[in-house]
Amino acid sequence: MEKIIILGKGGHAESLADIIEREKKYEIAGYVVNDISGNLEDEIYPVIGNDLDLEQIFEDGIRNAAIGIGYLGKSDVRERLWGKLKTIGFSLPVICDPSAVIAKNAKLGEGTMVGKAVIVNANASVGKMCIINTGAIIEHDCVVGDFSHISVGSVLCGNIEVGKSTFVGANATVIQGKRIGNQCIIGAGTTVRKNVEDNRMVCSKVKEIVWGGYKLTSQKGCAA
Repeated sequence: MEKIIILGKGGHAESLADIIEREKKYEIAGYVVNDISGNLEDEIYPVIGNDLDLEQIFEDGIRNAAIGIGYLGKSDVRERLWGKLKTIGFSLPVICDPSAVIAKNAKLGEGTMVGKAVIVNANASVGKMCIINTGAIIEHDCVVGDFSHISVGSVLCGNIEVGKSTFVGANATVIQGKRIGNQCIIGAGTTVRKNVEDNRMVCSKVKEIVWGGYKLTSQKGCAA
């Protein structure tokens, strides 16, 4: 079984490690971490170096890598690390939890992570280095651009295009046929009913109303 390293050591990296274990395609050699804090004595996998050690790790015979650093508000960290790993010569395989349902004609780009209970339906295409997180649904004929993050429980209805480096928050829903541009942020719980231009943030606007003597809140998608 070929070995793989994981860049990062936070919650996303540990989730990634769990998926790798469940897939049983690679043996985890350890984590590559720049900033080490906390007690590592009881860790299952060792920290084997930092970014400066990547070339030596490759020369030592480990040729596979996965980036365990989440979106962090920006995708440029993941893109920078991807570029460095590719320059050295690492392979970045798709990491897909066995519980995910992937249509036979769906496409997943290199380095993409697919979490537990995800659905990627017919003719959908997901670019490289994406995060498709737990329980997300990408319906038929959707296109997700490189370095984008589709968060926990979010739903892309059919024929949706999501641009590069875009973040779709937890439990967000994008209505069928819409386009979300590059480098956008869709807030958690938002329903997107119209196209979103590049470099925009769309959030849920909460409005309080009184009806029948009760105070109710309603949410409406808005662009900011």
